[in-house]
Amino acid sequence: MNKVGVIQGRLSPRPYPKLQEFPWRTWRKEFEHAEKIGFDFIEWIFEEKNFSENPIWNEEGRKEIRKCISETNIPIESVCADYFLEKPFFRREGYSLEENIEILKELIKKAGEIGAKTILLPVLENAEIRCQEEEDILTEAVYKVLPTLEEQGIRIGFETELPIEKYLKLASKFNSEYVGAYYDAGNCAACGHDMLQDMKVLGRHVISVHVKDRLNAGKSVFLGTGDTNFKEGIPYLIKNGYTGNFVLQTYFEDDYIGAAAEGLQYIRGIIKG
Repeated sequence: MNKVGVIQGRLSPRPYPKLQEFPWRTWRKEFEHAEKIGFDFIEWIFEEKNFSENPIWNEEGRKEIRKCISETNIPIESVCADYFLEKPFFRREGYSLEENIEILKELIKKAGEIGAKTILLPVLENAEIRCQEEEDILTEAVYKVLPTLEEQGIRIGFETELPIEKYLKLASKFNSEYVGAYYDAGNCAACGHDMLQDMKVLGRHVISVHVKDRLNAGKSVFLGTGDTNFKEGIPYLIKNGYTGNFVLQTYFEDDYIGAAAEGLQYIRGIIKG
């Protein structure tokens, strides 16, 4: 059966008004919460702010991560590289393309040291592609890290809000099993996409899915109350051979444990049919 995990921060008090940031004080405790609730894994967050202090970035931190994994049997399966949301490969100010490529190469290696198999590369919001030149720059960067991906056995998945045909072009242009689509169901629904139709287009190029519910042209809401077509999109994906992960990145308020447990039950119910 497909694994269901949760992104960091969803098992900690919410950092109002935001929904997501690296849980500096509580990341260790989240392993225990994930184990008790019944998640299969955690998705790590790597942000630009204080990135060198992120436990994944230094040897002592990675040792501590591996210790938490060992004690709870909750692995890190993926890394959400929000660093590149804040410092995209194009429209750069104060840093070079080469610096970004080196950061990504290092992140791939460090992710491998904690057992991760997928890196989410955001291509939306501040990092959205706005012209062909920007797509070409991103393409060049990914080609340069492809040998590192192959060496580590790690895949990159693009998360984007591009029209679905452009999304397919980006996810498939590398002709590599190490590059594909990291589909965010909620963000795409907010852009007017239907998950079922998107899955028919992206198909085998989907390597992981962020589970989030949003209103069309609107905000994040509790799972099952928005416009994301989980009930047709997920079964179609699985029926057509998808063996990848589903990662909860869901809306929550004060009861973060309850929201996570309910979200897990909701998605597992759809997966089981």
